[in-house]
Amino acid sequence: MKNSSQKRVVVLSMVLCLTANNAKSMSVSPLQGDTTKTQVLNSSGSKETEKDEVFFRVYMDLNYAYDLNHPSDHTRPFGSNPLHVDQFDIGYSFVEVGYKTQKFRVNAAFNTGGVVDKMYENEPFMLKRIREMSGEYYFDDRFSLEAGVMPAFYGFEGFINKENWFVSRAVMTDFAPDFDLGARLHFRTKTPWRFVLQVANGWQTLHETNKNKSVGALVRYEGKKVLVNWGTMRTNESKIDSLDLTRYYSNFFMQFNVGKKFKIAPLWDFGIQKDSLNSQKFNFWTSACLNLRYEWNSKLATSVRGEMFYDPHQIIPEVFTGTPNGFRYYGASFGLDYMLSEHAWFRFEARYAHSKDAVYHARSGLLYQDLVFIGSLQFDIQNKMKIQPLSAHH
Repeated sequence: MKNSSQKRVVVLSMVLCLTANNAKSMSVSPLQGDTTKTQVLNSSGSKETEKDEVFFRVYMDLNYAYDLNHPSDHTRPFGSNPLHVDQFDIGYSFVEVGYKTQKFRVNAAFNTGGVVDKMYENEPFMLKRIREMSGEYYFDDRFSLEAGVMPAFYGFEGFINKENWFVSRAVMTDFAPDFDLGARLHFRTKTPWRFVLQVANGWQTLHETNKNKSVGALVRYEGKKVLVNWGTMRTNESKIDSLDLTRYYSNFFMQFNVGKKFKIAPLWDFGIQKDSLNSQKFNFWTSACLNLRYEWNSKLATSVRGEMFYDPHQIIPEVFTGTPNGFRYYGASFGLDYMLSEHAWFRFEARYAHSKDAVYHARSGLLYQDLVFIGSLQFDIQNKMKIQPLSAHH
């Protein structure tokens, strides 16, 4: 395992060095979802053929987590990043390339790290390495059809640590769906509203486990000071076709920008699933979180988070405890972010967790609480280039 980790670091470091010389500002956005068209004028002022875009991105998140419980297996329970404690680790890294024209775009990205080991653990080895492999066709400025392996639209926090407010993710966002394999129909309006309908293999499923498909929807409002995101899903999580484990899921979060420096983000998840022994009965789980962030200047920010997760019926497998009260969790975090350069960040987090039952492993046995200190160094290099359209070569 050590040789494998060393190889990952060497390869990704080489890619970073080679890409850095051509990299542009970190504010460049990925191609996915970017339907802005760039018009080029010639010397006479008339419009020339709009150019296509090629997009490259390399991201690396290296961390060290110090756990006061010092679990013997060096694994942090009920979380994916950081997955390992008391050691240096690759939290999450990926390489991405994309191509976009006026009518379509394609993206391919391949990932590795602790997040991948945890979140893709039930997938075949080759599929685990795929972060994204998707294409999108634009019918017009409003409608588009997307298909393939895609990042999910559920959850306030994603895999890319740098884009979150903390080094670690809240438990509720850690184990909300992170990726999908299926198809989506996008509808964009000229207002801040956006709508998406989706059909996929299941709840974060690449390799199908039954004959049923999940159906999801997204309603999103993105204004200058307020963001509202509501995602829903209906799926069957049974691995046996004859067993009905229908699940209904609601993922809701908001973000308020109070002035130029202060932000507030409340989150709430709720879900129900049919009981495996009584098809007439539904069990439920719920979780909530409140995030506060203050940006002192363009380089320094601090954040605090309070969260809870209530799953007494053990519906979510990643938080299965096998204890009398199931998973009943409360936690709090303090985070500090410092921008070292336009492509590098240092982040720190102190994270406290408390459970109704003793579920945290320590060398002395099982404990009710856990305290982890995390330091993370992140690199994000992006480059977008204009090229002649494919049609121009014919």
